[in-house]
Amino acid sequence: MFIIIGKLSEIKIVDELNKKFIRRYHGRIHPVMLFIEAEGRFAPGIPMAVIYTAVMKEFMSLMRKRGIQEADFLEWQSNNRGMAISQTEVAALKAVAEGSLSQQILFIESKMSNLATCLTSAPSIGLLGTVWGIMESFMAMAKSGSTLMIKTVAPGISGALLTTVAGLIIAIPAGFSYNYIADKIRFTTVNVENFTDQLIADIARLHFFPNEDNN
Repeated sequence: MFIIIGKLSEIKIVDELNKKFIRRYHGRIHPVMLFIEAEGRFAPGIPMAVIYTAVMKEFMSLMRKRGIQEADFLEWQSNNRGMAISQTEVAALKAVAEGSLSQQILFIESKMSNLATCLTSAPSIGLLGTVWGIMESFMAMAKSGSTLMIKTVAPGISGALLTTVAGLIIAIPAGFSYNYIADKIRFTTVNVENFTDQLIADIARLHFFPNEDNN
């Protein structure tokens, strides 16, 4: 139960932080502006910000190779059509984005294996308890020499049923919760993937001119 509540709370917080970040991103006319304003520092635990930071650091590296410093970029950009980057450099930015995206998906999906373990193991534990309880009942009957004494078999059967109920109490909520959380994670992951694609597309739109030789 603690795993379920904790994961739901975590996903909710991540979604809210992502929404706030993407609003800030869309409020700038150039993808790099937010990075310069924030000096490359963002609150932890925001998948979109982590991916954005990784891509912007790579972009800044390309910029410095052309003799353009971060502090001068916005002024330079306003006086020029844009710093042209090659198709190879666009591919490099995309590779950085995809690598960071993979790490953030792992972060978003973390602890789901624990919930899956509860889901799959709880019925087995219940079944084990049932079998164990029945075995104890038969052993008690054999020792007493009776096949009908309720007092002899009741403790074993009671223990078996209690274990079965406990297993079901864990498994049933875990099953519903797992599917619900998986849908939430899928929604969050798709949003992060879409932002990653948009970020690379925005950079390419402003800085990649395929009809020119910028290699």
